[in-house]
Amino acid sequence: KEKKRKSKLLKGLLFAVFAMVVTVGCKPKIGVYTLCEYGDGPFGADWKSRVCLRDTARDPYEAFWEIMTGGSSDSHASSTQSKRYLNSEVNVRSTLSIPRDGIDGWNDFDLVFFFGHNNSIVTPHGGDDFQYFTNETIGTGPGASSYWQTHTGDVTGLWGWEIPYDYWAERPITNANVHPGSVTYLYEPFTSMLIGGAYDYRGDGPQPYRITAGAPLQYADVGKLGSHDLEWLILHGCQAVITANEDGTYNNLALRTFAPTHGRWHIVLGHYHSYYTYQMKPLHTFAYDLLSGVPVQAAYFDTDPTTNSSAIAAESGEAPSFDWSSSVMANDAWTNPTPDLDDASIYSMTWIVPAGISDWLSAVES
Repeated sequence: KEKKRKSKLLKGLLFAVFAMVVTVGCKPKIGVYTLCEYGDGPFGADWKSRVCLRDTARDPYEAFWEIMTGGSSDSHASSTQSKRYLNSEVNVRSTLSIPRDGIDGWNDFDLVFFFGHNNSIVTPHGGDDFQYFTNETIGTGPGASSYWQTHTGDVTGLWGWEIPYDYWAERPITNANVHPGSVTYLYEPFTSMLIGGAYDYRGDGPQPYRITAGAPLQYADVGKLGSHDLEWLILHGCQAVITANEDGTYNNLALRTFAPTHGRWHIVLGHYHSYYTYQMKPLHTFAYDLLSGVPVQAAYFDTDPTTNSSAIAAESGEAPSFDWSSSVMANDAWTNPTPDLDDASIYSMTWIVPAGISDWLSAVES
């Protein structure tokens, strides 16, 4: 009897340990990227303006990270499998989920929070001067050389079309009007990412990339956004998720950019035009909202700095019978995520305007 009692006790202890390991191992993972200094690259110092934050409460690398990974509750993120990257660490290898490179990328996390410059490859708001770069080649054959040419001007409708786009993806890109993309600037400018159906995370086989300017061309199949773990993507920067024009009216650019990259991600959040860092709100409220079960979209919109946050969500079902009250957009929560959608048939959009929140439903091919 004593042996049986000890055997049962041992089995109970082993089961408890196993359960604890499984519980800890199943905690969701966050990837936090803060990029506020951009390095020299081939263009010299400060090719992008510094956007570093003096108040750590507004920097996801600080307050948001500490709250999300510092607790013991199952609703917190894993403190061992979550990762955070700062400035020079925010590069192609830490953002793209390159197979077998040993570094976690976007697709390896459940939630990605990226703070830094973003933009659209087809500028939606005219009249502003943009800085862009072209890679010029001198000569042909083994003796050929190249250099970077800097340009500044209002490139509305031309950037990536009549004016080639020279960053991470296939170069030169001259089909942006047909295949627009969302640019996520990285530490070394040559390696910025372009998210869109014809570019990064396109999901139809290996695509070319370079680790740094002048590095050998490499190829990797990174799949689509959400093809691994990713459920929520937050691009906390200007003009990244353009669901609306500056006046708040509907703009389908985010849908055209993100829908072709859809794997199983739920919601992508960001802003549809520019704002200044001094307008940003502290992120601890966002973290606490997530941990208390507030839906991700609603929690993020509470951090809106200047009435221009937006979100696009993958949904399922038929557009005529769509119900906002039961939608992914309205219900998807960190503590109780909606099921992954392998084959989304529609997308929902919502954005903040001065008078409140606007919604839009779009039926698209997944």
